[in-house]
Amino acid sequence: MTPAGHLAAAVIACDSLDYDRRATALCLAGAVVPDLVDKTVWWLGLTETGHTLGHSVVTVTAVAVVVTAVNAARPLQPVLPGYAAHVVADIGVAYPRFVVNYAWPLLDQRPTPDISPVTYWVRYAVSAPGVVEATLVVAGVAVVARRGLDSSDDGDCSRS
Repeated sequence: MTPAGHLAAAVIACDSLDYDRRATALCLAGAVVPDLVDKTVWWLGLTETGHTLGHSVVTVTAVAVVVTAVNAARPLQPVLPGYAAHVVADIGVAYPRFVVNYAWPLLDQRPTPDISPVTYWVRYAVSAPGVVEATLVVAGVAVVARRGLDSSDDGDCSRS
């Protein structure tokens, strides 16, 4: 998925949870965390793939436990839907042979993409998952437009 697809998934999650501006900002931040973590360690040559620690369902579960069980972390709870939406969306478009990457460290990783990045993204753009992502982005933009039109003059994005 692209950053636009991940942010769209988070926007839709925020909307369904009726988040205000602050919670939405945290949710959107959560949607970019997996790539910030994993792409950085991958580009630094520390891992074989850009889907390890940040994209692991093990990590998502651990974060969920921490933000619900630790009082000091509870204000960060809105991060979780964005983070989970990112990982779920990636799993949804992962080629079957790459699904194992989301179970790190329990399963061995497979490098992605296993073809040139340009070829990968061209194939993705015209594939069923690419079309689904494009639809998700359009839906996310529609939510942002609607919330912007529905917001009050005081800048609050929560709905009444």
